[in-house]
Amino acid sequence: MTEEAEALADRLAPRHRECLWHVFQLRTSKEIASELGIGVGTVDSYISEAVAILGAPNRRRAAEMLFGGKNMTPPGKSGGELAGVAIGASDPSVPGQGLQVGEWQVLLPFRHKGVDRNALGPIHRLFWFILLVLAAAASFGMLAVGLEVLSRFFTGE
Repeated sequence: MTEEAEALADRLAPRHRECLWHVFQLRTSKEIASELGIGVGTVDSYISEAVAILGAPNRRRAAEMLFGGKNMTPPGKSGGELAGVAIGASDPSVPGQGLQVGEWQVLLPFRHKGVDRNALGPIHRLFWFILLVLAAAASFGMLAVGLEVLSRFFTGE
């Protein structure tokens, strides 16, 4: 880095620099979030904070201010997807294909590392909703029985 870029980098936190590096590599917020394992909103907030700290007009210019000295020509972005061209399963540049989750873990209603979103189908969502309703009903029933037992104990019946 040049001295000017180093002075700018010292004003930023490591996450700010990391997000701006990905912006310099022409990645979208969604791609950056997938790569770093954080939310898209978090990425956008890091980038907007970095833009404000650097006093740049936009995120692209902030990334160029910081990393322009390393490589004056930012990498070219491909012209878009070509019709009829499929992405290979072993292509490492595809976001969201990092860690694969086990088959049984996909059925749980929790977010998993390496998966962008919870991809439960409508049947699985309905199953978990009904299961939670039944668990809540059973819990309420146990609470009612417990209160009844306590009231009998203290009234002496």
